[in-house]
Amino acid sequence: MSSQPTEPSRLPSLTGMRFAAAFLVFLCHSFVLGFYHPDTEAALRPYAFAIGWLGVEFFFVLSGFVLTWSVREGQPAGRFWRRRLAKVYPNHVVTWFAALGLALWAGQTLDLFKLLPSLFLVHTWYPRLDVILSLNVVTWSLACDLLFYLAFPLLYALVRRIPAHRLWWAAGALVAVVMLLPAVAQAWLPGAPKLPGQDMSLTQNWFLVSFPPVRALDFTLGIVMARIVRTGGWIRFGPVPALALLVLGFAVQVSQFPGVYSLTAPIVAPLALLIPAVATADVRGGFSPFRGRALQWLGTVSYASYLVHFLVLTYGHTVLGAGRTWDVVQATGLLAALFAVTTLLSWALHRFVEEPGMRRWGRTRKIPAPHAVPLPTPAADGKAPAAPTAPAASD
Repeated sequence: MSSQPTEPSRLPSLTGMRFAAAFLVFLCHSFVLGFYHPDTEAALRPYAFAIGWLGVEFFFVLSGFVLTWSVREGQPAGRFWRRRLAKVYPNHVVTWFAALGLALWAGQTLDLFKLLPSLFLVHTWYPRLDVILSLNVVTWSLACDLLFYLAFPLLYALVRRIPAHRLWWAAGALVAVVMLLPAVAQAWLPGAPKLPGQDMSLTQNWFLVSFPPVRALDFTLGIVMARIVRTGGWIRFGPVPALALLVLGFAVQVSQFPGVYSLTAPIVAPLALLIPAVATADVRGGFSPFRGRALQWLGTVSYASYLVHFLVLTYGHTVLGAGRTWDVVQATGLLAALFAVTTLLSWALHRFVEEPGMRRWGRTRKIPAPHAVPLPTPAADGKAPAAPTAPAASD
């Protein structure tokens, strides 16, 4: 692993972490889609939901951080939106129609009225399970992403107005709101009927997990954390203690917090610390376990992998035998093979859809980028230095 500082516009460890988060979501669905014997699956289910929520929460906070890190000052909002839509929609449209074809092949009864909202990524704005989970289940998070991207120019402008010495207070306030929202959901939203295997209702789950304005809090937290780093307010908290804190939060998530409190409340603060800790380690050439070449490649195709994996698991199980289960060794081997299939299809989707889409619709005229500047360090008197101009970064 190189000990040389990384160019400030490049954060390779965060790319590697994208794979780690996508793999957590893959494991989540692997544990609950009927591959394992029912007794084994029942034991795995609490951990499955927890690691799935951890993976998605990471993506939401990371998205705000990376977009803020790589923002080009003066870039028109329309240019930003075009690039983000070019990133999201080609893969989504291809996998949406692939899911439609697979559902027809499997003999499922389809209702176009319930399917079309997911094509346009507006299907999570109302708590209707058969709409939110239509076709390719994982696209609910893309509906949140769409709101994030549309709101980013405004959110970024608002966060930039926060004085540097108050950014930590803003981050703390966002974390506090995220941690208090489960109490709001429990007090004000109907608690029945319960979702299968979960101690919460559909409405409570929808509000805390997939309602885009609520999840925009996580995205905004990522923006604030990036501004903290950029303005010299970071506390030099390293990746190892940040990971330890995340492990502790995860342990609390699966063992202590019941129902609505077991979603993102215990892990939002550790994630908000882990992402800038790893980013600053990249810039300063410090230790990071996420910088390996294989992780870089897997992280690059992680968006395609996220969209493909649920279809591979669901219809792979259908091909292998709908309703059939296997013991731990057999199921784990099958899932390893399906992960290999997912990776191959992800590479193809990234190579032949995502990259051409970005070249065709996401390319913009070059904006002159300033010279790279070193990451600021906290001033000795406790006052943050002036914010540097963020260098251009590839996404």
